Amino acid sequence: MAILDVQNLSVDFQLDMGGTLRAVDGSSFTIDRGEVLGLVGESGSGKSVTALAIMRLLDSQAEITEGRILFDGEDLAEKSEAEMRTIRGRRISMIFQEPMTSLNPAYTVGDQVSEVFRAHFHMNFGDSKAMDKGRR
Repeated sequence: MAILDVQNLSVDFQLDMGGTLRAVDGSSFTIDRGEVLGLVGESGSGKSVTALAIMRLLDSQAEITEGRILFDGEDLAEKSEAEMRTIRGRRISMIFQEPMTSLNPAYTVGDQVSEVFRAHFHMNFGDSKAMDKGRR
């Protein structure tokens, strides 16, 4: 059984000047357990939007207009935000293209990576009080 099955995925953006822009148009692919898939294309071809749609992290101006995103048999396109929060980080995750915009230089990489384990698995990795204090 496929771990990820994307079927006919389309994503549209609402433009400020009116109208829509189709960023992803009918994308379909399947990834079985143990497989790796690389999305390749020119800048602006929809690679990142496809990944963000799968993770349900699209900008508020973007909308999945067609398709299904089956992750381990569950359609992520139909999940609520609360349901997605229980899935993201624990069962599925994404490494963003620009680590300089994702990682905060004020904290160690270890603290930032271990945050996933603290949040989703309730694990404690030594003294993370400095990082937690900075987030309040």
